Amino acid sequence: TQASMPSYGEITADGRGVKLNNGTIHPLIGFGTYKVGFVPASSNSASVPGHAEDVDPKDIIKDALATGYRYLDCAQFYGNESMVGEAIKESGTL
Repeated sequence: TQASMPSYGEITADGRGVKLNNGTIHPLIGFGTYKVGFVPASSNSASVPGHAEDVDPKDIIKDALATGYRYLDCAQFYGNESMVGEAIKESGTL
C-alpha cells in the first residue's frame, strides 16, 4: 500500500497559500534572502555576494515585495536581519 502524505492544511482557492491550523494563510512560494546584503563567513563562497556590487541589497528585498512575495526566507545565520527589516519597513508593503 502507498503511504499517505501528512496533511498540512488546506490550499487556498487561488493556489498561492496554505491555511494553517491556527487559521493564518502561509504563502507556498517564498523569496530567499541568503547572501542578500551579507555573506556568512562560513559560506562556501564567502567572497561572492548574491548580487551585483552596484545593487543596493535593500532594493532587492523591496523589488521582491513589490512583485508580490510575502514570504521572505530568513535565518539568523544569514546575518542580514536588520537590512531585511529596514527594507520591509521602507517598502511600505507590510
